[in-house]
Formats: sequence, structure tokens, C-alpha cells
Amino acid sequence: MDIGDLPELASGFVSLLLLPTLGVVGLMHRRAIPVLAWTLVAWLVLGALALWTEHTLEWSRERFLRGWLLGLGLGAVILLIAVLKQDRRVKPWIRLVLALVTMAVFTRSLLEFVDRYT
Repeated sequence: MDIGDLPELASGFVSLLLLPTLGVVGLMHRRAIPVLAWTLVAWLVLGALALWTEHTLEWSRERFLRGWLLGLGLGAVILLIAVLKQDRRVKPWIRLVLALVTMAVFTRSLLEFVDRYT
């Protein structure tokens, strides 16, 4: 591993920890929904500002744009799920789907991580 890969690895690792943590907090507590909403707004504004001023770290504009849009999409989905979870009729179905998706994504990510770094 080259030291030049460190910013990309660090940002990927932080993203893997930060976004799911905020999502889980939002799903557990109703009062976390405003935190999720403001985090999404901050992501939107800071990403747009970075693109506008061409401060995309060391990534190309296209790569930064893809990551920014992915973050917006994930944040919007997490916020939508947190809001929908407040409905008692939808709550059990959301839990089931989230458990299945979580297991599938974790397994795939773990296998990709092991394959890449071993």
C-alpha cells in the first residue's frame, strides 16, 4: 500500500463508519431525525461549495461528484427510512428489510476488503 492511497482509504473508512452510525442513531431515536436532516443539508452545501470552488481534495472532479451524489442518495434514503419508521404499520417491514440488506452489504464489503488487502 502506497502512502498516496491514505486519503482515499481514510475517507472511505470514515464514510463506512459515519453514515451507518448516523443512520442507526436516526432509526433508534426520533430526536435524531433533525440531526440526520442537518447532516444531509451540510453534505449538500459543502459538496456543492467544494465543486464550485474546485476544492475536490486530490480526486478528479468526476470522482468527487460521484462520491458526493452517492452520499446525498444514501443520506436521503436513511432519512426517509427514519421518518417512515415512525409509522407502526411500516416499522416491522422496515426492520426486516434493513436486517437483510445490512447482512448482505456487510458480507459483500467484508469479502471485498479481504480480497483487496490480502
